Amino acid sequence: MTLWLLGGHDPTHGAGLYRDLVTAKAIAPTLERRFAVTALTTQGHGGPAEAVPVAAARLRRRVRSWPRPLAIKVGLVPDPLAQVVAQLVADIGAPVVVDPVLRASDGGSLGASPEGLAPLLAVATVVTPNRDEARALVTGEDGGDLLIALGQRFGSTAVLLKGGHESDPATVTDRLIHGTTIARWSRPRIPGPDPRGTGCALATAVAAGLACGQRLESAVAAAVAWLDRARIRWHRGCDGRAHLPDPTVAAPARPGTAV
Repeated sequence: MTLWLLGGHDPTHGAGLYRDLVTAKAIAPTLERRFAVTALTTQGHGGPAEAVPVAAARLRRRVRSWPRPLAIKVGLVPDPLAQVVAQLVADIGAPVVVDPVLRASDGGSLGASPEGLAPLLAVATVVTPNRDEARALVTGEDGGDLLIALGQRFGSTAVLLKGGHESDPATVTDRLIHGTTIARWSRPRIPGPDPRGTGCALATAVAAGLACGQRLESAVAAAVAWLDRARIRWHRGCDGRAHLPDPTVAAPARPGTAV
């Protein structure tokens, strides 16, 4: 039972592949986790982020030796590698969860664009953008209603629209859009810091649930509930930002902080 994880390396360990690995182990500890770096990044200390993609040949060699996965999670993929990654995952036959990372939380380009990611988005089972990423992905569609535009843009590909960046001060709502069908998960917004890596973690939690045989809506519901519990146990990372729990870091629970 194997889960593939492809994405960027965040040197702070707050997001990226490290966060994916920690999350997958927490969600499904019996899964074998195989991972490959798509880009080396500089980020996390208040300055603009930068990313350098790895060599395509190196990525192909690493992935092609892996056992067949039950699910695949893809995070940061700079444009020059999008077609390569799409080809690597397209014929596997496993669900593919794509977190379309366009910018770092501290700002700065990571080398990915909606146009460049098109080959990868075309082979995704579910895409997990935040609101800003979603708007960028539907540029040119009927953007009057973002949910309708996402349904039109992605068709049979599901979209998990993350609600953490919405302006509602009282409520957070995540939405799973699948064509004309929309499922919603609404809950109170808890005051506190917004930890790094929540987008990475949510997408990985969904992929882990799918790898364990859950249907998509059940995997999303379980991932949302897990992340809500994890966020209140944040710790201070090496970059001074709030990070999600890490079993290698001793940190007390902090009830009543973070969503």
